[in-house]
Amino acid sequence: MNKLKEKTFTPTILSIVFFSVLTLLVVKNVSWFNNLDAAIYRFDWKPNERITDFVIVFAKIATIVPVFIISLLVSFGLWRNKHKLLAIWMSSNVLVVSALGFIIKHLVARTRPNVTQLVEKTSYSFPSGHSLLAMCLVCSILLSVQAIYKTKSPNYRLLKNGLIIYALVIGLSRIYLRVHYPSDVIGGFLLSYAWVSLSYICLQRFYLSRKFATTDSKKRFIQKTILGFLTFLLLIVAGASVYGANVFKNVQQTADKMYQPLNRETKSVELGKSEPVSFLLLGIANDSKRKTDFRANTIMVATVNNQLKKTTITSIPRDAYVEIIGKDGVYDKINHAHSFGGDEMMIETVEHYLEIPINHYFVINMDGLAALSDAVGGVTVNNDFEFDAEGIHYPKGKQHLGGWETLQYARMRYEDPLGDYGRQKRQREVTIQLTKELTSVKNVLRYQELLDVIGENGQTDMTLDQMMLLMKNYQKALENIESYQMQGEGFTGDGYTGEEGISYQSISDEEKAKVITELKHQLAIP
Repeated sequence: MNKLKEKTFTPTILSIVFFSVLTLLVVKNVSWFNNLDAAIYRFDWKPNERITDFVIVFAKIATIVPVFIISLLVSFGLWRNKHKLLAIWMSSNVLVVSALGFIIKHLVARTRPNVTQLVEKTSYSFPSGHSLLAMCLVCSILLSVQAIYKTKSPNYRLLKNGLIIYALVIGLSRIYLRVHYPSDVIGGFLLSYAWVSLSYICLQRFYLSRKFATTDSKKRFIQKTILGFLTFLLLIVAGASVYGANVFKNVQQTADKMYQPLNRETKSVELGKSEPVSFLLLGIANDSKRKTDFRANTIMVATVNNQLKKTTITSIPRDAYVEIIGKDGVYDKINHAHSFGGDEMMIETVEHYLEIPINHYFVINMDGLAALSDAVGGVTVNNDFEFDAEGIHYPKGKQHLGGWETLQYARMRYEDPLGDYGRQKRQREVTIQLTKELTSVKNVLRYQELLDVIGENGQTDMTLDQMMLLMKNYQKALENIESYQMQGEGFTGDGYTGEEGISYQSISDEEKAKVITELKHQLAIP
């Protein structure tokens, strides 16, 4: 084996530091950094179709399956040439950096560039998986060659230059296809280099530079190391399997507890085919401290369209004066439908009023909103004006709220110049923030607390399989959420139109038609 000067930790430490700084800038969403990172997409250029097709095909070389196959082939050659630990190190690098990339990608949860992609990608953006795997393969091969052969030969320099060009082209292809920011690519390179370099230094000092008294002692050392590695890997897999089985069991129990099917015909949607889907979201006024009633004080229709890559949340005023379906032509406040006939009457009333099918529903009571906010570590909101509610002071601007604070922020209406419309705006804001927190992997360690809260305070007609399909297939649409508030004019009932002395909201035909048109567009209804 070629005798080499031992590699130092300096480049590895620098890579870790640079990667950490880059990750911090992305997580903190620093404005100057974001502007610099997105600057390349401000240039107006038209991609060449042939070049684009070539880049798409070429980029597939840096996906997990081809890279792992190449690493296995190289490992096979190393094994046959008696470099067994190098062979194991070579292939394990690909698995480790893939796992690291997956974990960090979901913890950071950075969305893709908001530009027209040349190839559709729905996963998170930072770091770039292609860049990560390409750099891992390049570094692993070059370090393996350095450990075995002389590195001053023309053949080595040719190999080195070729591999470096390959990694750079893969990185540039991610930017060309408009699926990654430059920092995603650089982050993938840094993370891969840091791991491969660190693991190689350990291997070098632990084995490659070690002197053995006899050939048999060297052989026994290799056998013990391989056996120890396989045992460690088996323990990790076994532990992960037990943990995963326990998580799935708890999730299934919560889903069963929440599952409340409706006794009505519902239009089926193929979630596995990413068809547009609609939901009725209801927030029930069940505040244990205030002892309020069980009416639906929050009424929102959510439409999720994967083709448009967009989710819309439309708030309906709880006092909207509409026909209550199932009450023989009676007109009343829309939230009274829930008091009269529960979830089913509420859904049928909304369907009739907005002329769209409601595919599924979710209900959470107001106590659950506070507990859910606490379970995800609170939510960050951007308050439009300063106010006080329930002894809590809410300054104007961004602020992080705990559970009880979140609940009162969403409930307050008397100090709001917009009244109930202002409250509904804050409720949509809280709903969007909670959705983002719940779909983020960074809350995975709180999964049991989240399950307990959701199971106690929520109900839906969706099965666990359907919820998993929704999270898996509609990720891109769920990342892009827009909200809208139906506008009406207040009036007081006179005994003919509405109950005498009761306040209602009248939604104009123009406003209703505008909302119906948008919802049908979202649901691809002619």
